[in-house]
Amino acid sequence: MRLTDVDGYGLELRVSGYQFPDAEDLRQRRSWHQVTGTAWCADRSWSFRYPALTCSDSPAISAWLRAVADACVSAGTASADRPLSDSALTFTEPNLAFAVAEYRRPEAVVVRIGLDLEYSPPWRRHHQAGDPFVLTCLVGRQDLLDAAAAWDEEIAPFPA
Repeated sequence: MRLTDVDGYGLELRVSGYQFPDAEDLRQRRSWHQVTGTAWCADRSWSFRYPALTCSDSPAISAWLRAVADACVSAGTASADRPLSDSALTFTEPNLAFAVAEYRRPEAVVVRIGLDLEYSPPWRRHHQAGDPFVLTCLVGRQDLLDAAAAWDEEIAPFPA
């Protein structure tokens, strides 16, 4: 899945397997997705790999992307009826978070991608959650839908 703005800033994520692929107990084997990613900001990029999404967390990403894409059509501006605080997605592990910063012009949205702990850039490593590196991307509605479809394809081989 790739979620980037016109300047190329953003994020690419893929599921590269399970955290415990050889565990005999299926509940343990299929408990965490190993997520590999690359992030781009103004003048740097970095890659990461860490099992920071439970298998039940992972489908929430495509659901959130589709919900935001649907909200783009009706929102148009940040003053829409839907509060921006209702548009955040966080997970069991705090490494990754998504939030709507602003709805812009019809069919576009500013998405904030929070990358914390093992997903944060190497020049900002810290050992306590709560101060994520934030990427901000202006993304079109169709890009959100494409990213949702791509994410569904990523997680399909790795069911919960």
